[in-house]
Amino acid sequence: MHVVGDVKCYHCGHISGQVEGSRTDRLVLHAFKPRPGYQGEVPGPGHRLRCERCQGPVYLEDLHPAPPQPEPIMLPAKKRARSTRSKAA
Repeated sequence: MHVVGDVKCYHCGHISGQVEGSRTDRLVLHAFKPRPGYQGEVPGPGHRLRCERCQGPVYLEDLHPAPPQPEPIMLPAKKRARSTRSKAA
């Protein structure tokens, strides 16, 4: 199951953004989405999530199932126009 939750600071209560992940036996994080106006360094894979404001420890709040992603719409390929060049004699 794909889930989304807020990244909230234990010390100051600031919400730095959201994380997405898969919920099985343990939560496996896939992506961090910073809040609009995020000023800190965006953590990469393997980095620890810390509070953007005070660098304090964070926890996940309001963990809920992610909304379903819309399926991509496949449009038919355009046909190429044939060239009307005349052949040289």
